[in-house]
Amino acid sequence: MKLLLGLILGAAFGAVIQLSGASSYSKITNALRLKDLTIMKLILTAIGVGLIGVHLLDALGLANMKVKDLYLPGLVVAGLIFGVGFAVTGYCPGTALAAAAEGKPDAWATVLGGLLGALVFAFMFPDLETYLLSFGRYGPVTIHGSFGIQGLLLAAPLGALCLWLAAKLPAGGGAR
Repeated sequence: MKLLLGLILGAAFGAVIQLSGASSYSKITNALRLKDLTIMKLILTAIGVGLIGVHLLDALGLANMKVKDLYLPGLVVAGLIFGVGFAVTGYCPGTALAAAAEGKPDAWATVLGGLLGALVFAFMFPDLETYLLSFGRYGPVTIHGSFGIQGLLLAAPLGALCLWLAAKLPAGGGAR
């Protein structure tokens, strides 16, 4: 049942990406140039709904959030790899998969490059694990935990702010 739910949600996510134009290189470029804010509206909406939805499900006991350990060197390196890959290809992982499903050759190159990078890392990790994980680990850290409050009390206003910003952004054109 969980696999079927994952397939349905994944297909819905891919459909939203494709229908919004987020799998289009030119649409992504125009979003980064602030000429077309459609993708920005989509991202803000997803963040807002996700923030509120996940924390609400957790508060109701319908989900169990597991926070991974904060590992700063890993975040920095992963952010650099993601940023360089995004700058070079114009796709993030989700939009690359949606564009590849549309048959775009540049997206297929991005997906294959990402899979190859993950494979190389998987083979290298056992040799580097002791060194990489010897510094910069802080355990599971959350913003709401740092303030000592329940997650929904921070997620609800931040999620509402994201949804409000998404509604206020201009629909077709860019920033004025």
